[in-house]
Amino acid sequence: MPIHIDHPYNQRPLSVVGDEVRPLVRAGTHELFEISGPEGSGPPPHAHPWNESYVVLEGKLVVAVDGQEHILSRGDVVHIPAGVTHLYKIAAPGTRFLATTSGDKAGAFFADVDANVPPGVPTPDSLPGLITVAKRNSLTSPLF
Repeated sequence: MPIHIDHPYNQRPLSVVGDEVRPLVRAGTHELFEISGPEGSGPPPHAHPWNESYVVLEGKLVVAVDGQEHILSRGDVVHIPAGVTHLYKIAAPGTRFLATTSGDKAGAFFADVDANVPPGVPTPDSLPGLITVAKRNSLTSPLF
């Protein structure tokens, strides 16, 4: 079977709720993204039909799973099963982390947000569009 070599750093990162999401691997069975953003950024509480794991490369990340907060530092890993409500918040400048997901739906969601929701942290004006995109991609949230 031939291999495929890609150059993801030659592509523009996706803008997703104030963060930069760079697709690194989109293999059908799994995806890998590098995520960075300003301190305090991150999505609202949500759940989705794919498993997700985070690996902190630099900085600090607060992850809340079912309402319980965890502070992750460089080298820490967390796994979030499909369907579990969670969120993350970037807790220090310069934070970067990897997110790996099962299947191929997370990348489609991130691309949909990038294409259809104004960049930056959600505002009262952009929130309805974000909710529409989230629902279209099978995400749920206690907020909607």
